[in-house]
Amino acid sequence: MFRTFSLVAAVSAALLGLLVGWSRESQRARSTGKGEGLAGGRTERCVTCHMRDSEDPGGPHARSALGCETCHLGNPLAFDKERAHEGLELEPGALETVAQTCGRDGCHPREASRVASSLMTRAAGIVSVDRFAFGEIPAPDGTQTMADVLAARHPTTTESHLRKLCAGCHLRTRRANRDDAIRGSGSGCAACHAPLRVPAGLPRRHPPVDSRVGDDRCFGCHSRSGRIALSYRGLAEIEPHQLKSAASPCPTPLALADGRPVCRVEPDVHQASGMACIDCHLHTELMGDGVARQHKEDQVEVTCEACHGPVRDGGEVPWKSVEDQVTREILRMRKFEQLADARVRLARRGTPVWNLRRGSSSSSSAGWVLVRKLDGKAVPVKRTPHDANHMRKGHERLSCSSCHAAWAPTCTTCHTAFDSSKTQWDFASERESKGAWVERSDGFSWASPLLGIFPSGKIVPAVPGMILDVDAKGAGDGRIARRLLAPLEPHTTGKRARTCESCHRPSAPPPDFDAGTRPEFRAPDAKEFHRVAVARIRPR
Repeated sequence: MFRTFSLVAAVSAALLGLLVGWSRESQRARSTGKGEGLAGGRTERCVTCHMRDSEDPGGPHARSALGCETCHLGNPLAFDKERAHEGLELEPGALETVAQTCGRDGCHPREASRVASSLMTRAAGIVSVDRFAFGEIPAPDGTQTMADVLAARHPTTTESHLRKLCAGCHLRTRRANRDDAIRGSGSGCAACHAPLRVPAGLPRRHPPVDSRVGDDRCFGCHSRSGRIALSYRGLAEIEPHQLKSAASPCPTPLALADGRPVCRVEPDVHQASGMACIDCHLHTELMGDGVARQHKEDQVEVTCEACHGPVRDGGEVPWKSVEDQVTREILRMRKFEQLADARVRLARRGTPVWNLRRGSSSSSSAGWVLVRKLDGKAVPVKRTPHDANHMRKGHERLSCSSCHAAWAPTCTTCHTAFDSSKTQWDFASERESKGAWVERSDGFSWASPLLGIFPSGKIVPAVPGMILDVDAKGAGDGRIARRLLAPLEPHTTGKRARTCESCHRPSAPPPDFDAGTRPEFRAPDAKEFHRVAVARIRPR
């Protein structure tokens, strides 16, 4: 009996000691501002090991406000590392667990749900165009997504090509498995909102979680393919072997972080004025709006007319008539003044462009200003003039960038071969696997974009999207030769880019293409080309 009593007393004393220690640790954490409050007044034991300020994200997501478990999961009340790290999420925002982290109740469930529908998650257009180019489907449309490609048990030739060359920017791809040009970005929500490369001058190692998404986080993925992030900055990619040529396109090339050489060219006028990508592109485009769309021009909602005004009437509505919860939250979070009785302009699907404001009477701008989202500075916005060029019959079919895009990247040839004797990283299996896709080009350059026509009759800038010769014998598909025309918003807006003569007195007809990278998208036919080429140019 005495031994039993002694054993019980010893166990009770040990438990009491642990509780006292826990209480002291909790009090110390609270007194130093390092305590993480949980439901029921509990305190996370994460602070026992993770006390350093360098592990605090700061801002609205500071540990003192949310704690660690809210984002990183795990067991916040465990006493030892192994149990504390059970179920730990090293990459909060990763789409596999986003419903338990960023998308949990009380945080951002609406945004997490919408991201699943976005093209940056689904990449449906990339998949369908690639399958069309390889001849696997009859038109560049389809329901297959990049997630389907990564999950395929017996990948087709196209799926192999996508898994080894294209899937590294897919939002579902984890940090260690990414292949963007700046490396080190996270996945899911963190790919945009929590850069792993902490900006210079910040002492903490934990990346800051921020809604002010800088262009560096767009650059990694969007400096490939259409290269719009490069073009926006005034950078044109060239091949390394071009540097050794006597006809090198630039005498003093620059090098990107991943080693690719580029030439300095005229940047977009919006970039020159200090505007970031998010100044134009809305949350409904970047995070999706709950509707699964096929191609980027379907997802994009912003238009030139939203800021600069349509050539003809309208475009402004009272804020109260279109007020939406998301914009209200953005304004509150950014500490911008509320719009109250203001009039706003709308994007294509009715989303208010909230950072457009009426200029004050003392402003040098007669009309509207755009408030830059990163620094809050106002940029004057010029209105589309009601002049002869903009009002001329036939020009209503032209998109603004058809005339105002100064240049676009070009590639005269592209050869892609499958080498079964080599190995290459597979983003599906997250390891090297047999077979490698090897790309080779005779060289890149830049020039005025071509023009293409959608079935609706709308004319937009276009580039040779896939002038390619694919040697896929090793993958079982033999040789494939395609000449495809791709619509592209070059992001190279200039004050006076395209001359009248470039359309009405062209030096040469456009090249022939097999098809477009969109259903029924095409170049002007011979009759259309001749009609425009011989049209009389009226004095401007």
